[in-house]
Amino acid sequence: MKSTFYFLLITMFLLSACSKDDVASNGESSTNAGSYATMLTISNFLYVVNKTQITTFNVSNPGQPIEVNKQEVGFDIESLYHHQGLLLIGSANNMYIYRIGTDGIPLRESTTQYNETFGEDMCTSDPIVVKGNIAYVTLSSTVEVCRGFLLINELRVYDIQDFKSPKLLKTVNMSTPKGLGLGKNHLFVCDQTDGLVVYNLDNPIDPVKVKTFGGFEGFDLIVNDDILVVVAKDELLQYDISDESDIKYLSKIEL
Repeated sequence: MKSTFYFLLITMFLLSACSKDDVASNGESSTNAGSYATMLTISNFLYVVNKTQITTFNVSNPGQPIEVNKQEVGFDIESLYHHQGLLLIGSANNMYIYRIGTDGIPLRESTTQYNETFGEDMCTSDPIVVKGNIAYVTLSSTVEVCRGFLLINELRVYDIQDFKSPKLLKTVNMSTPKGLGLGKNHLFVCDQTDGLVVYNLDNPIDPVKVKTFGGFEGFDLIVNDDILVVVAKDELLQYDISDESDIKYLSKIEL
């Protein structure tokens, strides 16, 4: 019963948060969706991903959405993120970048494979967020290699200025990273082992860890203006991030 309540609460929370995604006045994407969001509304179009496809709906009449396009993306699609007219889709092993056409239909621009050494059979967990021309991706996986096991737990930094050919700039080792989100000048990363990890982005291509809030298993988060909501295994936690150099714990809701 508890797990059912948890699932329903988190689902409603995340879906309500990702119901609108517009472009802010400074050109950055403005969205309150969790990084594992699988649907976004942009202008008069709703984009929805499932395990293998992205579907586009015209929602100019919200009461009568019309499917206008459906296309195959890959396998094990996990996340959908919008940034300046681009849709970044995270799958089990790839980052896909689509450009939204003038008709609202996504057009694929590039596919970036995370682990070419191990091929498509290696599955990771990879939500994506973007600041400027820099994309941040978390990877978390265990793969069997030569009768042993290789742990891949990383925060990756990509340059997507040329979104047809993203370039890996930096890899940061983590414990068990999951969802992530952006503040004004910091990157917040949920970690199943460490809780919440905060990185300073004074130099966007070189995140510097400045704070860790432990004691829980972090899964995903939502940045809502000056409030950070963290989705943990058994609770929702709220933090005041109005001053990102002095983040304050506010409250939690047991689930």
